[in-house]
Amino acid sequence: MNTQKPHIIDGINELKQISEWKTMTCLTGMRPTGKLHLGHYVGALKNWIEMEKIPNIRNYFLIADYQALGDYLDDPEKIRQSVKDIVIDWLSVGLDPKKSCFIVQSYVPEFAELAFYLNMFATYSEVMRNPTLKDEIAKIEKRESNNGISIGFINYPVSQVADILLPRGEIVPVWEDQIPHIELARKIIDRVNKKTGTDFPLPKALLSDIPRLTGIDGKEKMSKSLWNAIMISDSLPEIRKKVQKMYTDPNKTSVESEWNVENHVVFMYLDIFYEDKEYIRNLKKRYTEGWPDSIGDGELKQILVATLDAFISPIREKRTYYEAHLEIIKEVIDSWATRFRTEAKELLLELRAKMKIADYGA
Repeated sequence: MNTQKPHIIDGINELKQISEWKTMTCLTGMRPTGKLHLGHYVGALKNWIEMEKIPNIRNYFLIADYQALGDYLDDPEKIRQSVKDIVIDWLSVGLDPKKSCFIVQSYVPEFAELAFYLNMFATYSEVMRNPTLKDEIAKIEKRESNNGISIGFINYPVSQVADILLPRGEIVPVWEDQIPHIELARKIIDRVNKKTGTDFPLPKALLSDIPRLTGIDGKEKMSKSLWNAIMISDSLPEIRKKVQKMYTDPNKTSVESEWNVENHVVFMYLDIFYEDKEYIRNLKKRYTEGWPDSIGDGELKQILVATLDAFISPIREKRTYYEAHLEIIKEVIDSWATRFRTEAKELLLELRAKMKIADYGA
């Protein structure tokens, strides 16, 4: 157990140990920017599926459509379609709305109200020190189409604190570089508790023990915006076309060539998605040791195409079903919004009472 940093849980195995003696609430989510890709599955959804199996963890999966407005204010239809796509993808990979709460942010206006209150407890300087916000602002300022940075965009770190606090979140799955988000949340919530007398939980970061999935170009993490992603809805021809573009080894010019697999993207994917690890170890040996038992990139790519299609095809089949039954998506969104708003209102009533901004006529 992590004794040096008590606000960090080092992986899902440590979480399982902690949750044996304590029921805990987890808040995690995604911004609706389109259909999901293999990077989302490896980096998030796979862990979420495991977390649904832990008896004492109550999971809240959030679709942060408020936050997506910063990118798609001029294209609201993009957000509408993306929200539906995300719910379809969640259901298709096996997440279960009977076990977990699926929340669309804008369906619960209490998120916006809570974020407004929390803005009063956050200082401008500590928000602007958030490394992700600084990076995103720098990207916006470099764009030719830069029309300025909205106040709503600057406020999104505080909005994320509201996302965590409203379900009284105790655990937030993050990558190591996102720990500052959790530290800001702890600072603001602790300030609320001390100033108002509330006793809201201070969230802990659940570190992912799975590395980010590299894009097919081998240069960056997988991302739709970088056009280097394989979607979990891709058809077999789409998978084949993208695998053919994968970065391999420029020095492997023939089957006799001897080289290594250190930055070989095809092997990176086979390591993750091919179940027989001994077979992959043998393939690497054949690839690096050369003739007469060598294997080339073309054959490796064929193996990966078959592997990824075997993984994606059942997801793709379920997606087809849900796309034809959008009433299921509507029911999931509406029913969880109704249920969660009851909890959300209770927290706001408690906070407003402590802040003395309720019952002025009493």
